[in-house]
Amino acid sequence: MKQPGRQKRVKKSDRILWSQQSKDSIMCDYAIGPVDEAVRQMDRKWGVDRLVELVGVEMATKYGSAMAKLNAAIDANDPEECKLRAEVVIRGLAAMDAEAERLGAQRASVAVWEFELDGQVYGVMQDGRAWPEIKAQRPDVELLTMREVLLAYQYWKQTKAAEFERAVKDYFPAAEVSSVKVERLDDPIPF
Repeated sequence: MKQPGRQKRVKKSDRILWSQQSKDSIMCDYAIGPVDEAVRQMDRKWGVDRLVELVGVEMATKYGSAMAKLNAAIDANDPEECKLRAEVVIRGLAAMDAEAERLGAQRASVAVWEFELDGQVYGVMQDGRAWPEIKAQRPDVELLTMREVLLAYQYWKQTKAAEFERAVKDYFPAAEVSSVKVERLDDPIPF
């Protein structure tokens, strides 16, 4: 779960990619490693970036404050403060998790409508924020959100093929698109 204002953790001990890092910088990076793991667990359980929405405003605000203080410690490159603030954030995640459970919050839906086309299985997720758990359950399925499907459909509606489809359906209402062939204008002329 990427928190607002926080950059993705990098492995600063990697001498090849991060050769100029100080001891303090490496210590800060490792201090936030357990935070990232705790966040990933909450994302799988509740949905990406969703847990703070399932608790009260006061608890969410406290968590926001804890994250801001952790970010400040990272920016200050202060290993002791990073350690302290990372522990607070992890406790905050556990408290929000317990509160969400107590309130009877529903987990993000892992419902997926699966379709097979030309040997590839596609899944349209009911709740895109549940993608980490869905991907863990269905690693070979190409996942799409409903928004992505609708954006593709909006694009399709603007094509000549869609005009042809609409005309066919006017005369044959039960007709269904069974395949699409795209002719590209930049293809070489076959001689």
